[in-house]
Amino acid sequence: MIHNKTVIVIILIIVLAAGTVFSQNTAVVRRIVGKVEIQRPGQAWLPAEVGMELPLRATISTGFNSQAVLEVGGSVLTLRALTRIRIDELEVRANVAVTGLSMPVGRIRAEVRSTEGLSTDFRVRSPVSTAAVRGTGFDNDGSILNCFDDITDFINQAGIPTKVFKGETGKIAGLGPPSGGAPQRLKNTTISPYTKGADDRRGGISRFKDELGRGRILVNWTN
Repeated sequence: MIHNKTVIVIILIIVLAAGTVFSQNTAVVRRIVGKVEIQRPGQAWLPAEVGMELPLRATISTGFNSQAVLEVGGSVLTLRALTRIRIDELEVRANVAVTGLSMPVGRIRAEVRSTEGLSTDFRVRSPVSTAAVRGTGFDNDGSILNCFDDITDFINQAGIPTKVFKGETGKIAGLGPPSGGAPQRLKNTTISPYTKGADDRRGGISRFKDELGRGRILVNWTN
């Protein structure tokens, strides 16, 4: 026999679990500046309001001198002026919080927040690139990506990626390989097998020997 208290506990667990999944499957308008409109699938454009929940395939658009802040799957997305975003994916799949957005035009700033017990797959697709977050934040207009925390994968239409690290900028033009980020680091890296001397810092490289006479090299890159 199952006691009433046991039943209540089970119900609470189910409700809490459902609430966690629900929070990962909603996009909510948190702030509006100027003219902001939304379009639900198959419906007409409507003025956006703070607190509105946006379903899958919904689109949100900002006008001149306007801005909108969305909470999307627990992350915060800031839409700059003249930006249009469509919500393509928003679900929890095999312990991964999946968020997929399309940005045909505009510029956004994303602050990706992880949820305890879940990995994060956060992607923004534009006509020329895809930004896939491995860290926590970036600013992107489709062609230029500024990473302000951790690492972001920046991928062109041909599927050629580059990793853009914190404080770096990645650029994409056409089908050519992305510039900036990790490829630029490798291009600017200098290295030498020279190991003589106690502490020689010439040429941007520190060369020294440890107490056992083994050579060590510190490699630096220039931005």
